[in-house]
Amino acid sequence: MPNAKTSYFVDSNILVYAVDPAEKSKRPLVSDLLRRMVHDQTLVLSAQSLNECYRVLTDRRRIMPREDAREFVAALAPSCTAPFGFDVTREAWRLQDAVGYSFWDCMLLGSALLAGCSVFVSEDMQHGRKLDRMTILSPFEPDFANHLSI
Repeated sequence: MPNAKTSYFVDSNILVYAVDPAEKSKRPLVSDLLRRMVHDQTLVLSAQSLNECYRVLTDRRRIMPREDAREFVAALAPSCTAPFGFDVTREAWRLQDAVGYSFWDCMLLGSALLAGCSVFVSEDMQHGRKLDRMTILSPFEPDFANHLSI
């Protein structure tokens, strides 16, 4: 669960960028960001985000062998503190009706909200959009660093 610092929930695609050699401009930025969040204990993930990351790394884009992907995901597992029970599903339904994002995106958003995260880091959603007490931010927008407290 989050601590007194700002907690950041990171979308699955951002995790993938951290190890994808094809993402030459995004990889260093995201790798550094994840490293700082892990160091400061502000990174929050869910089982869904880790599972989606693993699937993309091994099956969908075949970025790395299964064993390497498992090591990467396992290294992030201590940050997997967000809930992933039926309460998340209910929250996802609420968000889906309110904002119209896909159900799976709403599952991640719901998990982040229930975990008490202040920031949801994603490239795929509307940068700067507020959902309740959480703000969606893209790490690739020029003003992203202004929102960081790590």
